[in-house]
Amino acid sequence: MLGSLAVTLLVVAGCSENEKTAESVIEISSSETTNSSEVTSGASASDATTSASIVPDNLVAIYEPEGFSEDEEKEKALFVIGDPRDYSVTYDLANTAMAYFESEGIEVEKRDLYELDFDPVLTLDTFYHAKDGEGDTPEDVQIEQDFVTQADHIIFVYPNWHDTPTAIVKGYMERVFAKQYAYQDSEQGLEGLLKEKDIYTIMNCGYLGGGRGFIGDGVGQNDETWDEYMKAFKVFDDDTAAFWGVTNKGRFMNDQTPANDSPTYEKELTELREDLQQHLKKDFFE
Repeated sequence: MLGSLAVTLLVVAGCSENEKTAESVIEISSSETTNSSEVTSGASASDATTSASIVPDNLVAIYEPEGFSEDEEKEKALFVIGDPRDYSVTYDLANTAMAYFESEGIEVEKRDLYELDFDPVLTLDTFYHAKDGEGDTPEDVQIEQDFVTQADHIIFVYPNWHDTPTAIVKGYMERVFAKQYAYQDSEQGLEGLLKEKDIYTIMNCGYLGGGRGFIGDGVGQNDETWDEYMKAFKVFDDDTAAFWGVTNKGRFMNDQTPANDSPTYEKELTELREDLQQHLKKDFFE
């Protein structure tokens, strides 16, 4: 528990605002959230029976970070989010993490790839720019590269999709972290160019053996399987980090999500938020 941090989470429910107090849940003030009269979950009829994890309307919390300033001395975290539903558990994890980083004095820029309508597809015109750094940098890629250049921390947030990023995040990685920008050829082989930065992943999952966190964070259901999955993800992340020249800070993986119809959903969601904050504290601030 982050016992010294007892603050308020503003939840959005229809046209009303209710305050729920919980130890170590980051404060989201009314000035930092989207006005509740403008927010609905957008849940479809199919969401009522879906296996996808969704947050009930009365617990949806929308957090809007301040964004990057021009102050180069300020530490900065770039959040790249690949979930089309801002009422999902995955998006709730993103909101919790962004609020936590800002509470620690780190500037946060959010790049919601669906909101941006980011094109993840490599076409014949863009393939060789991504592969070899040839030609002019596409305008949409240049915008994202400018944010990456400013960032000290790059946090990817997406739901587990066949044990990989969602297609829009994978396409972002392929197009934005292009050769001659993120890495280049050298006499020793490929050289990463984004030194002194780090990457981190927040992923909401289905069953991966039973756990919340990363390696060693099984919950006693099948810890051996959990660690096998986590170690495999670490291999993948270490390789990506080496390509780009960054440091891999690890992951927060959650496959202990409240059932959509759980009678104790609020309590379970609060515990999930607190667990994420504790892992971020350990991974970034200790």
